[in-house]
Amino acid sequence: MSRSKSAEEVRAGYIEAMGQELGELFHATSSELTWIHWRWKQYRTLFGEKPSRIDLLNEAAPLFFRIVHNVFFEDTLLAIARLVGSPKSLGKPNLSVERFPPLLADKNLRDRVCKLIETAKKSARFAVDWRNRRLAHRDLDLILKQSPQPLADATRKKVEDALLALRDVLNCIERALCNAITMYDGSPTLGDAKALLYVIRDGLLRERDRRARLARGELDNECKPPEAV
Repeated sequence: MSRSKSAEEVRAGYIEAMGQELGELFHATSSELTWIHWRWKQYRTLFGEKPSRIDLLNEAAPLFFRIVHNVFFEDTLLAIARLVGSPKSLGKPNLSVERFPPLLADKNLRDRVCKLIETAKKSARFAVDWRNRRLAHRDLDLILKQSPQPLADATRKKVEDALLALRDVLNCIERALCNAITMYDGSPTLGDAKALLYVIRDGLLRERDRRARLARGELDNECKPPEAV
């Protein structure tokens, strides 16, 4: 029976197939992109699939889940902007897909990857604008509504397109050098956002029942409000 490889085994496999420098870089970038997808999947599960889930979250804790919504969304934009960013800033190296082409010995592969990187950068322009003028910095003219250039429109569709473009870059390299690809848009299911939704749903059902029993005058211990956490 097969088993899942450990992170170190995956890293070692990339180094064996790609060489030390490229293998290390690919593993680090692939791991980063995997986590971006996992976080984005939590966002989609909570806020992007069923209106009934929004209703559930708003009934439970509207302010809290509004903050969660913004944090997940903005964190994804920042993560996308980082991966398409400059390979170096202030003299320090950055994790960026721009680092791949110089390490690819095969010219045809290098040319294909360069084109895919350009596509990824175009898809991520909106995220870079958000990073530059709203997330990493707060553009004062934008905040005061005095900027002639509005903030780039940021939608779930644009996020999905940018993530697809980044997957294409990495899978092009992995397919060529490892004869494999990674399914970045899959994710673990244990302990995820859907599990949280079930707990919230069950808690709200119990609370509705408690209030109904109170309204009927059934003032037993079960109907008393729970103690503060």
